[in-house]
Amino acid sequence: MPMASRWLLREVGSRGGMVTPRTHDRPLGPLGPPVRRQRPLRRGWRFGLLVERRYLAQAQPTGLMEALRARGHEVTLVDPQGGPVDVGDDRWLHGLDMVVARGRSWELLCMMAVAETRGVATVNLRAAIAAVHNKAEMGARLAAGRVPTPRTLLAPGARLTAASRIERFPLVLKPVFGDNGRDVRVIRDRAELERLGWSEPLVLAQEFIAGDGHELKLYVIGHDVWAVRRPAMLLADGRADGPPAAPPAGEAVPLRPGERDLALCCKRLFGLELFGLDCIRTPSGTVVIEVNDFPNYGSVPSASERLADFVMKRARATRRRT
Repeated sequence: MPMASRWLLREVGSRGGMVTPRTHDRPLGPLGPPVRRQRPLRRGWRFGLLVERRYLAQAQPTGLMEALRARGHEVTLVDPQGGPVDVGDDRWLHGLDMVVARGRSWELLCMMAVAETRGVATVNLRAAIAAVHNKAEMGARLAAGRVPTPRTLLAPGARLTAASRIERFPLVLKPVFGDNGRDVRVIRDRAELERLGWSEPLVLAQEFIAGDGHELKLYVIGHDVWAVRRPAMLLADGRADGPPAAPPAGEAVPLRPGERDLALCCKRLFGLELFGLDCIRTPSGTVVIEVNDFPNYGSVPSASERLADFVMKRARATRRRT
């Protein structure tokens, strides 16, 4: 079976069912000139959803896929971790008008680079996803952009206890590359820090920001911003040390003054179009803890339809430029 075929989980057209992926007639080899973009004769568009399997059971991007399908468009689900990635194989891109990605794996980032080099439009851009995948780079951009964010230190794991600049506790420790709360730990005092065994070469130590027991999600689609409040997953006393089996339910709340501008500032800093901010509301203002590409948009009203509207708008704008 061709490698490109193993990547394709299934293709859902306007009539549903299984569709055999088409391949290029030209032989495989080094990346050549951009894919020729011809105006399709079909009524709908063809979208590729480049998605890590762990997200297929979540609301997104399944909801986006169903909304696009309901509008008569074809959707191909592509698994970036379905086999070894042949970096010269671009057959999975054939016929696609746009690639929408959810995930941060190295395989996904590699395939996004192929798509962009071949001239296929992508959401989000590969560079934008990579910038928030690396939490050290994320923190540096937030600080340089004067975004309210906790003080963050980057250090070798074995030398963190010797960092004289660590004065305030509790601390939140995170891996440089991680998501969904993986290996996040709350350290309450220096004695606990000195007992710490950290398995990775580098660690991020972030000041713990106390709130009212809740965290705020700012969800962004293009230039539209929504606020969702939910119980905090990390508490200063160490409870919820790591992610629960499922995130707690949230509720949509009104944006406070400055929060929309805060979200759009992060949009400009990272070049993201579909993203969310993990925040804490404090008496002195809203503090950004992390930036995440293509979140689940929980509690955002009509999220799937709004995502489909945005993706279609981007696709039309891309066609006009080509």
